[in-house]
Amino acid sequence: MKLINFNEFLAFKKMREKMGIPEGYKPNFKILNITITTNWSNIKTKGLDVSIDELCIAQDKTLEHKDFPGQKMLVYIRDFMGDYVKDEEDMASFPKFHISWCTALERMHKSKKYDRYVVSQRNDGIFLLNKTLSGKVVKKDIELKLNVCKYCLGNLNYKGYGSSYQAKNEIFNNFTVKDFLSEYNTEIYIEPIHTSLSQPLNEYSKDWTNISYSYKKSKKFICQECGKDCSKDINELHVHHIDGVKSNNNPSNLEIVCVKCHSKKPMHEHMLISSKFQRYL
Repeated sequence: MKLINFNEFLAFKKMREKMGIPEGYKPNFKILNITITTNWSNIKTKGLDVSIDELCIAQDKTLEHKDFPGQKMLVYIRDFMGDYVKDEEDMASFPKFHISWCTALERMHKSKKYDRYVVSQRNDGIFLLNKTLSGKVVKKDIELKLNVCKYCLGNLNYKGYGSSYQAKNEIFNNFTVKDFLSEYNTEIYIEPIHTSLSQPLNEYSKDWTNISYSYKKSKKFICQECGKDCSKDINELHVHHIDGVKSNNNPSNLEIVCVKCHSKKPMHEHMLISSKFQRYL
């Protein structure tokens, strides 16, 4: 049987040319398979950095990765701000991990915080996080236990979470990742492997001081949110990364805001209690 040569069809040729694909192009499925295998290995161990757009909401309201349908994912923020963690033994001080598309994830999605999350299937309740101080990663791959997001428990009505206050506390306190994955028929990994390697860090570039000053100057030191002129005290003016990725210094991702407007951005509420910002609020 002779195979059809689609390159002989004018409509196909026009479509290929429009997509910028050369006539003799052959996809390298081997590289694709290696990438998927590597990603799956990371999901099972140290976690895989993804954008929210790579997540899928299953019919049961749980979260899955688009490349691994049917596999339930735990989703969390890798970086935590050590400036505001007084007791590192207090799990409540750290980010929560998510098991469902809840109001917190929806809020992050709308605010374009796409690259702030990690997907994992590690089932022992341990997550790898990076500690930051003043926006700089100072310690990597810290193994920490995190609390599950209560919004997620409510969204799934997990084990009847939407009932009484006492029942909610009991379900929250007794929640385990292993039980959750088992209940939702997800393959359970036997033994997590710790590695010194990590996903790309979310920290400022080395020339950030010069970049931020130049960008402030280009906008005449005026807040793009409220229009306040901060030229007399440029320390009141910040450069905000719209997508939350501190290394993404593309002008389209930068916004000049005063401290007060900056503190109103999603995930910046900590600025309201910081002593160094009080005089501007």
